[in-house]
Amino acid sequence: MTDGGAKGPLSLVLRASVVLLGASIALNLAVAFLEPVVPWLVGGLALALLGWSVVAFVRWRRSRW
Repeated sequence: MTDGGAKGPLSLVLRASVVLLGASIALNLAVAFLEPVVPWLVGGLALALLGWSVVAFVRWRRSRW
């Protein structure tokens, strides 16, 4: 009864290279799919930060009295 074949050094190198190839392809696809959306995400984050800053400033001004 074997557990999937011999685990020689060549098999380990081949498996590691296939994993690295898959990871690089997945990273490339993720960057390609996110590239058109990133400006909208950054703009939304900037708008939310601006809104939070305005609310914090108004609350700070009103709490002084």
